[in-house]
Amino acid sequence: EAMELITGRRWDIDPASFRHYPVHIPRDMGGTLSFLEQDSAMLVVDLTTEEELAITCTENQTIMDPIMVERLLAHIANQYLTRARDGKIPVPIIAGVLYYGDKPWTAPVSLREKLKIPKTGDSDFILDFRIHVVDLGALPDETIESMTTDLKYFAGLLKAKQEGRQYTVNRGEIHHPVWTIKGLAHLSGMEIDDEELLKISESKEECTMELAYTFLSKEQADAALQQGFLQGEASGIRKGFQEGEASGIQKGEKQGFRKGAEMTMSRVRELLSWLKKSSRESEADRALSSEQQFEQYWNEMQNSLKN
Repeated sequence: EAMELITGRRWDIDPASFRHYPVHIPRDMGGTLSFLEQDSAMLVVDLTTEEELAITCTENQTIMDPIMVERLLAHIANQYLTRARDGKIPVPIIAGVLYYGDKPWTAPVSLREKLKIPKTGDSDFILDFRIHVVDLGALPDETIESMTTDLKYFAGLLKAKQEGRQYTVNRGEIHHPVWTIKGLAHLSGMEIDDEELLKISESKEECTMELAYTFLSKEQADAALQQGFLQGEASGIRKGFQEGEASGIQKGEKQGFRKGAEMTMSRVRELLSWLKKSSRESEADRALSSEQQFEQYWNEMQNSLKN
């Protein structure tokens, strides 16, 4: 799906055709041990003959890099150079950037943009190099809704951030729960409880985006708290937290949250995690007994973290 976004066309290729490819490649003509790191490189092969057909290179960026053009140019050049030195035939290299920023990409996307070319004389001999940047937060709504991988959830969140609006949860199953939740939490500025993630990874229950959303931004959780806290079923949330059962959280949501539940649960989970780490689990019932009690405990937690 990343390659389809980068190239702007459908890839009718069996996923089994992709093979992991070394992401550390020599860049020194003298053969010394210096390396250039790539985020992801995959070899595409013919499943019948194992013939090498192409290499895909993907860079993942959360911030704009003004030298992204040079970086990708170096990646591609080094891949071609390495194959030539190894006696392998050259194959097409398809490269691009997935941008996870909350502001539109404005950095150069071509070499010519960065060159000061004299106005006099013929400049056609000066080679250009252009990169493909997929700004996930700038994708059209219909494109995001049609996506079938976990990239859909990143694009939905980033689009909301770029447009300065609350994120409406994209529904659906998460295929790689731990890494998707870690990534979404990173983009939202939230800290993740590794114990909770471990429980999710070990659970046999289907992980949905509604569950992952409980880890997202404090600002969105604060806004939803006023709408949905008293309607929530605290016992269902607490059961899901203590026992690590996604079903407990889902029952709590079904019984009372509906609107704003996913955002509210993020703060609840954070508070319960703090109580647990402070050996004060017995106070959970009291903390969730009313909105006023919750705010008192929440403020206490914030003050303790500052100190």
